[in-house]
Amino acid sequence: MAEKRKNKFLKFSRDDESGYFGLGRMIDFSDGVTRIALFLTAISAIVATVFKTMQGETSDVSAYFGLNVAVQFFFVFLLAQELDPDRKLGGIIGGGISLIIAFTLGMGNVLTLLWLVFIMRLISQTSGCRHKAGDNAILIIISYFLGKDGLWLYPTLTGVAYVLESQLKGGYYRSLYIGGLAFAVTAMANIRHTPVVISSIYLYLMAITFILFLPAISMAAITKFKGEKNNIPINPRRLQVAQGLFLVFNFLLAWFHGDEVALDMTPAWAAAMGVGIYLLSLAIQKAIFDKKEKE
Repeated sequence: MAEKRKNKFLKFSRDDESGYFGLGRMIDFSDGVTRIALFLTAISAIVATVFKTMQGETSDVSAYFGLNVAVQFFFVFLLAQELDPDRKLGGIIGGGISLIIAFTLGMGNVLTLLWLVFIMRLISQTSGCRHKAGDNAILIIISYFLGKDGLWLYPTLTGVAYVLESQLKGGYYRSLYIGGLAFAVTAMANIRHTPVVISSIYLYLMAITFILFLPAISMAAITKFKGEKNNIPINPRRLQVAQGLFLVFNFLLAWFHGDEVALDMTPAWAAAMGVGIYLLSLAIQKAIFDKKEKE
């Protein structure tokens, strides 16, 4: 019997190990929560544009602000899925908190959210695949431009994440080489000589984030989430390490770079707050339900 021929058009299927990107995750448009998030993303753009227009800004400035708010809302939703992959509603709550912060404190650099999403996926492997050349290029390029802007800690922490990833269970030994490249990017970074100042409002937000997010780290120990590409349960320890790094990286960046980067980090804190608030609401609902059952 002749050997069955393979379909060449299946070469780039989701389960294939080839390709240049491994950390990408699909957006499930059939999922109700995701559809709500996309709808709210569009609504947030309109609301933010109208908000700026009412403040007397020009149409182009208002539209640009609205676009950035919408992108921020969606990235907060994506980041919350990395912080708590088993539940999605926390991302909606976090997106709402990020809107309040944007309207009161202002907008930061949304590029930092993309960096955080990839760092989280690098460690937790929620995509069901290790990082590949395209993912590495994205992280190194983002780190390079942020470093050239005087934010030298970004490439440094990128290198730390790669080195740590190589030492975790299922880690990739070549992560050490990419980590070395990230540290080399740090050597090319510019250093700002202006005094670093961090306002008390950001310290309060960091404290609230830490308190609300702690239960998520405990819940990660019993995660049932499966990697999207291999359909294999992710390693709970890797997820907990990713969550711990999220807190450490966020707070270090704000502390060493001051108010500017603290503002950039506020949407990430909003994502963590949203995850924590949703878990708290689930715990309260369970306590009420158990109390009613005992009565």
